[in-house]
Amino acid sequence: MENNDIAKFFSETHCQIWGNPSLREPQVEGYFAIRDHFKNSSSPCYAQLPVGCGKTGLMGLVPFGIAQGRVLIIAPNLTIRGTIKRELNIGTPDCFYVKRGVFTPKDGPFISELKSGANIHDCDAAHIVIANIQQFKGTNNRWYEAFPRDYFDMILVDEGHHNVADTWMRLFDYFGEAKVASFTATPMRSDGQVVSGECVYRFGYTRSMVMGFISQIEAVFVTPKELTFTAKGETKQFTLGEVIKMRDKDWFSKGIALSDECNKSVVAASLQQLHKVRELGTPRQLIAVACSIRHANQVAALYRAHGLNVEVIHSELLADERARVEASLRSGFTDVIVQVNMLGEGYDLASLSVAAVFRPYRSLSPYIQFVGRILRLAQPEVPFSPANQVFLVSHIGLNDERWWKDFTNFDKEDQEFFRDFLEGEETIERRDGGPRLSLRPFMRVLSEVVESYQKRGYLKRIDNVMIQDLFETIRQKGFEPSEFGLTEELMRLRIEVSQSETQIPAFNPIVQPQDEREALRGRLMPEARAIADAVINRLEINHQGRDLLKYFGGSGAHNSEILIRLANAEQNKAMGIKDGERDKASNDQIQRGVEASADIVDKLTALVRGKM
Repeated sequence: MENNDIAKFFSETHCQIWGNPSLREPQVEGYFAIRDHFKNSSSPCYAQLPVGCGKTGLMGLVPFGIAQGRVLIIAPNLTIRGTIKRELNIGTPDCFYVKRGVFTPKDGPFISELKSGANIHDCDAAHIVIANIQQFKGTNNRWYEAFPRDYFDMILVDEGHHNVADTWMRLFDYFGEAKVASFTATPMRSDGQVVSGECVYRFGYTRSMVMGFISQIEAVFVTPKELTFTAKGETKQFTLGEVIKMRDKDWFSKGIALSDECNKSVVAASLQQLHKVRELGTPRQLIAVACSIRHANQVAALYRAHGLNVEVIHSELLADERARVEASLRSGFTDVIVQVNMLGEGYDLASLSVAAVFRPYRSLSPYIQFVGRILRLAQPEVPFSPANQVFLVSHIGLNDERWWKDFTNFDKEDQEFFRDFLEGEETIERRDGGPRLSLRPFMRVLSEVVESYQKRGYLKRIDNVMIQDLFETIRQKGFEPSEFGLTEELMRLRIEVSQSETQIPAFNPIVQPQDEREALRGRLMPEARAIADAVINRLEINHQGRDLLKYFGGSGAHNSEILIRLANAEQNKAMGIKDGERDKASNDQIQRGVEASADIVDKLTALVRGKM
């Protein structure tokens, strides 16, 4: 297909955009803002709108009346690429264009996907080419070799806060004449860089919540009355005020994150909210974020102790196991999913209604990305239903409250907020980073007394005019608000409740001893793997090597397997049991086995070093 044919298709296809009641306001307003920008400029631009507001549909609209040739849509990962392909695929009867009454597809737009097995002929036959950015990595890249520099007239970037990275810059430079429009929920990356281009449209979180496009969210913070911990051999007891003063120190906030006692408090608070949303009778699930794989297993065990079905997902899972975990989550069988740098951008599961934070974030962007996982409406057909209320749960000592405050100020129309953010203290997102050499925590929380939680709503500064605008918009779409049981007074009351900052009693769920024992026992094998990893990293040997075979036997065993076996034996010694007797171990014995990890690392390191 020639570029002239594609340009003709995008310019002559009649699309019902203005006045289309099936399209959302950000889709209509965003389209015209981008169209007006490219009428007067060829420079890059971006639109900012929250997850769940119709970003994929907006990307599907943008080429019409603007593009003068083939369009490239770039996604940051395979999940988002698949979503875009599914939504815009005219081969399905419920594609975006048909479902929203934009036009009845006949001669396009045809779509091709850059993936394994795809070739230039697939792209030549398409109006829109969809790819994830990894397809354009590498010095000798086959797609750069296949595409002329003028092959694309327009490039659309999903999750556009990535578009300042080197791979993206190379892409924009190669197709230098193409119009570039990016779409993002947050205009800054975790390293402080801002999306390239001019912001031509912004649809705020407040407006999205008030209009019922995304869920209304409340934050719940665990606020300990007192907290007792040890650090550097000293034991200290802090009041809530002292915890708040100390939380900006990295060692303290991370100590809170890795503490069983503090984690138990966050688990209890998040379960309180999960029970609340489940009382409405519809399936609801909880998503939690942890610091590391070891920490994720620790958090998962605390949820399992309450009799819940819990899965852990992280980048080191094999493909088959990851597929099983995701299938269990989507089927509703899983109650809690604990993730480490997974299920991020583009992950769409409306039944996720409670988000539990077990890690200190170092910047705003990844925090907002995590919050976005619970903002999709569970009941989109009844947007103002109580079932669409969601909750974010955290510990005040993690120092993530600052990001909640910034998040609630995210809708400022000027750029003052972003300028202040970028000119302030550098807050680069850090991973657990580097090989773990010790499992001994710098700080250990011995106990904390929690009598209440602090609850804060997102919605603020809502006035009567905004409420009236909301009701007028609903009526323009052909619905009467009262049919949903919605009145202006009820909405005003709901917003007033959301605006308030309240104290709610702490939740103290009862844990069955058997469930606790089974959950604790489930931690032993992950701890053994963590011990093996720490020893291997200290000794600087290869996981899959066979350096240790001649010293410790075990036919055909790799270093990692040998060290896991040795770690299991040391765990049994710490528990005071013989091999094969773990079924007989008590809760206290298993707890001793789990808590012995740091000492076992030291012991095995000395043992192996002596042998070698």
